[in-house]
Amino acid sequence: MEMNAQPAENQSEPKISVIEKLGLIFTNPVKVFKNITFFPDWITPIVLIIVFSIASSFFVYDLQIDAQEKKILSNENIPEQQKEIIAERFDEARNSDTRMIQPIIGIIIFIFGSFALVAGVFLVTGKYILGGEADFKTLLAVYGWGYLVAIPESIIKIPLMLAKNSIHVYTSLAILFDPSEADTILFKIANAVDVFSLWRVVLWAIGFGIVFKFSQGRSYTVVGVLYVIYIAIYIGFSTLTGGMFG
Repeated sequence: MEMNAQPAENQSEPKISVIEKLGLIFTNPVKVFKNITFFPDWITPIVLIIVFSIASSFFVYDLQIDAQEKKILSNENIPEQQKEIIAERFDEARNSDTRMIQPIIGIIIFIFGSFALVAGVFLVTGKYILGGEADFKTLLAVYGWGYLVAIPESIIKIPLMLAKNSIHVYTSLAILFDPSEADTILFKIANAVDVFSLWRVVLWAIGFGIVFKFSQGRSYTVVGVLYVIYIAIYIGFSTLTGGMFG
């Protein structure tokens, strides 16, 4: 039978250091995820992502504010009087002495919340639907270490954003479209076919298969389907809200 129980912690399995894992997750992810099966370190990737996200936000905060303001104020369903109030609030957000406090709090809450949610989805899918065996903290570690692709992604994208003076920098099939089509469903689907997003999906599939002891084909299929479901929900929500939240 393909789905065996997760092995008990094996003291003969040498623990890989954090520094080693930071390199190996990009060069030999199989080794990292096998080690995570015995030593599920979920704290390190979460702390790294929080610190890096906060640091990155200092560079692109104004660009994000400008993009949000432009999108909201261009919404024809919002009355002009309300737009004036919204514009004033954006000005306050730009000039406030404590303007970074709210984004920092938001980053921390979002990362903890989203990581826990996805790890929970992995757990329900792999253990309760497919009959595998793994625990929540191991899947939290799998998601966290796979998510570290966000670091090289930001290192590449942030300088491009600053040079372009816009947050709209794409490493996806969206580069084949005109920017004016950004609110179309086809554009959003194309943008989901992103180099770094697919890299993350591959890492999650590898980790998912290793901790649950599923075949590669099965784990890639399951994680791929979950990603497609996520994209469908995201695009649907974005379309219903007029693109104000994505």
